[in-house]
Amino acid sequence: MNTKKNKQDDEIYILGSAFQGKGDRIMTRRRWLVLSIGLTIIILGGGFFVLSYINNIKKEQTIEYYFEPEETVPLSITVETTDMDDANQKGYIETQEETVNELTLLVHIPYHVTMSLSLGKPDKSDSTIIFITQAADIRMDNKRIVGEFVLEGKQIARGLSKKGFCAVVDHTISIGMADETPLLQQSIESNGFFFRQYPLVHHGEPIANNPVNKSIRRALAVRNEQVIMIESTSVLSFHDFSQALVDMGVSDAIYLVGGRDAHGWYYNKESVRHEYGIDYLAYPDYTSFIVWRTK
Repeated sequence: MNTKKNKQDDEIYILGSAFQGKGDRIMTRRRWLVLSIGLTIIILGGGFFVLSYINNIKKEQTIEYYFEPEETVPLSITVETTDMDDANQKGYIETQEETVNELTLLVHIPYHVTMSLSLGKPDKSDSTIIFITQAADIRMDNKRIVGEFVLEGKQIARGLSKKGFCAVVDHTISIGMADETPLLQQSIESNGFFFRQYPLVHHGEPIANNPVNKSIRRALAVRNEQVIMIESTSVLSFHDFSQALVDMGVSDAIYLVGGRDAHGWYYNKESVRHEYGIDYLAYPDYTSFIVWRTK
């Protein structure tokens, strides 16, 4: 009796153990399944958040936040820079200090010069160079130029990230704002120059731009049908800078590389060179400059 009872007990114990082991494996698999689903949801949610963040950053660099009113007037203003009476005079820059809305701005006015673009820092020993300042923005990741850029008829960069533009075609400077402009192709066909930047003023109206930080601001502008460069002496928002340009009589303007580090120089009428920013020993290959040369 004892043997049979023990055998039955043994059988019951063995069967019970097998059933419980299988159940544990099933429960373990279910737990792993639940954990896997949970991790997948977390990863997908995190990925969606990262993509949304990246897209928001990209939106700040695209044209979606610009507003371009319907126009029945030309999209740009052109200024002829050739003057036969000035052909034999040495170029120089006249700098004036103006106060607008309690803000101090420096106005650089070029005389007897022609405008072009260059890649890489121009040579200080080049006696024909009267004024340089950085032009187009470059990307932080690959150090390439942001937006369309034409150098002596060769298109170096493509893309429409900013609506503002400057074209130099047959010694005529055009500053404007448009998604597309025939001046791009004309600059290619005429061995000219073209670049894009943030628009600041268009036909006497300030243009809103998305970046909200404050910095030293610079602009290539047209006032009284003359192309000039204007820079702030204090850090300003895009809004305040654009409004100050309008209030000082600027009809059209695009942004130039700003900040305290952006380097440039100019010669005054007495041939004294004035520099601003930091003169780095080396620049990224696609750092671009506006170059004014004496005629």
